[in-house]
Amino acid sequence: MKRRGFWFLPLLLILLLSGTVFAQEFKEFTVFTGEPLPDYPGSTIVGDIIERETGVKLIREALVGDLETKVGLMIASGDYPDLVVAAHFTSLLKDAGALLPLNDLIEEHAPNLKRLYANHWDMLTQEDGNVYWLPIQAIPYGPDTSRYPSLAFFMNKRVLKEAGWPVIKTLDEYFGLIADYMAKHPTIDGEPTIGYITLFDGWRSFATTNVPQHLMGYPNEGEFVPVMQQGRYVVTEYHTSPTAKAYYKKLNDMYNKGVVDPETFILNYDQYIEKLSSGRVLGTFNQFWQMQEAQNYLLRDKPESIFVPLPIVIDPLVEERQRDIPYVQPTQGMGITIKCKDPVGAIKFLDYLIKEDTQRLLQWGILGEHYEVDENGLYYRTPEQLELFRDPDWVQNVFGRHYFFNAFPSLRGVDENGNMFFPDTQPHLIYSDSTDSEKEVMDAYGVKSFSDLFNEPIFKKYFPLWTITMPAGSAAHIEETRMKDVLNRYVPELVMSSPEQFDAIWENYVKDIKPLMVEQMKVYQEGIDWRMENW
Repeated sequence: MKRRGFWFLPLLLILLLSGTVFAQEFKEFTVFTGEPLPDYPGSTIVGDIIERETGVKLIREALVGDLETKVGLMIASGDYPDLVVAAHFTSLLKDAGALLPLNDLIEEHAPNLKRLYANHWDMLTQEDGNVYWLPIQAIPYGPDTSRYPSLAFFMNKRVLKEAGWPVIKTLDEYFGLIADYMAKHPTIDGEPTIGYITLFDGWRSFATTNVPQHLMGYPNEGEFVPVMQQGRYVVTEYHTSPTAKAYYKKLNDMYNKGVVDPETFILNYDQYIEKLSSGRVLGTFNQFWQMQEAQNYLLRDKPESIFVPLPIVIDPLVEERQRDIPYVQPTQGMGITIKCKDPVGAIKFLDYLIKEDTQRLLQWGILGEHYEVDENGLYYRTPEQLELFRDPDWVQNVFGRHYFFNAFPSLRGVDENGNMFFPDTQPHLIYSDSTDSEKEVMDAYGVKSFSDLFNEPIFKKYFPLWTITMPAGSAAHIEETRMKDVLNRYVPELVMSSPEQFDAIWENYVKDIKPLMVEQMKVYQEGIDWRMENW
């Protein structure tokens, strides 16, 4: 027995050290996520489960700098990752021959993708009959609603509470409240009060330049708005509209009065989020996903300074319809590149991620640990579980959702059992799972969600216009790039000039930008006419 033990122990030690028996063999895929995520922490709750069940490790590259520039460098060098997400520049990769057709891969190896994207397949099919990417979100069973609208003029709760919870509708009323509060409270928590900031960092500058369409009552259509005329949607420009002029004139007035932050046009995205998270900013406009990180920190750390979304329009006579209807982005998503040596393994990995059980893991967590099921089969969270998911640092770095959700194919809306894939959209929990600070605002305005402050959205079959892309290298694409250059050059000047200079700058802006819309509008009109006929 001693002799057998003598040989057994060294053998066990060798096996443990070598890892050949106990360590799992992993397949690696490189992925460019198209967004500035922090480095993966190496181990998270959902990440460890996904790696164990798939045998796949991801080598991630997050966005640094400008996305269009990054995509251009990829194309020029031919150096592609295995998996890629390039937002509204995805079609450039397809046009460059960088993406593999997914039809056969999905048909032969990805039953979940085939089933769950079935409703959207015609939208995704390109002119050559192939599908090259998978939109980040699919809606296989039905839409949902949300606690927050997709975009808004946001106002610090302190301002509304002190003013007695007024109902404000116009841009003048919005900035009037902010200016009054700022005059009474020049500091918050010992630091200077910031009246208003706007995001103007690289491609994110649409948070500043696309605002006139929303003041006209529209949801996010992009750079142009379709206007119903005699039973047909007609693509119309708004960048030189009277509403646009009034908007920039108001920002100019507020800048010269010290309400608009003097640093607003030089802030990068991280600095913008940092300022919002400080609790001393009184107002901003943005799409909610662009400022949600700051809101989450405020909910945790400074609940009296959370941002409240408001349906602001330029004039009380404007009909507000700013809420989005749930939609799929058919012109962008995740693709597999020609450099991927194992496209079958890659599509199987995406097929695993999209299946309902994985989506529940990513959104709800582990049953009994992160959520429960009531007698009616509906999911909910205990107060202790809610506290975990209200901590953005825990959700990102311990739970790990962000690293497998934002850039990858996912599901939204209602599932086949009547639960929502997104916990925040579970109807019976939208109000009950809100924080005390959020409930105080909702109660003051007599609503059960912040989305209820806005009018119901109008269904539009084509929606949204911005998912139509300009063909790479076309006259419209060149025009689009030049138009954005004009916006980036003139908008800071319009806002930061002296009031006496404003009209002259506006005239030059209109003269320079007007000729840069013609070809784009033709492409958009053709696209919207096709969608209205074929979708």
